Amino acid sequence: MPPTSPGEIELYASFSQHLGPRFEAAGLRVQFHYNQTPGIHFRVPVSDEYRNSILRGIQDGMASRFPQFPSSGSIWITEVTEHEVDSSQRAFYRVGRAIVEQAYALVTSTS
Repeated sequence: MPPTSPGEIELYASFSQHLGPRFEAAGLRVQFHYNQTPGIHFRVPVSDEYRNSILRGIQDGMASRFPQFPSSGSIWITEVTEHEVDSSQRAFYRVGRAIVEQAYALVTSTS
């Protein structure tokens, strides 16, 4: 049976990929909680350009790895690492997925 939640943890994930003459990069710090306001929340300012990509990446990752995540659970984004040249919507989607994969790896390695 897959885990239902990552537990009360804080993770940081960054993503960087070389694309010919430049990089594509993004980073996120996220906390998972079960005693705070349910949903996904930003504790730091984030560019409107990247907000939906971050949310979609985390939501898609949670649906894939923690489909039984309790409706009372909350996810807090506490750090957004942007690069003025290398950041993109795709990079933020990928780092949103990556942070959930990281949480899943931690949970399944201790089970």
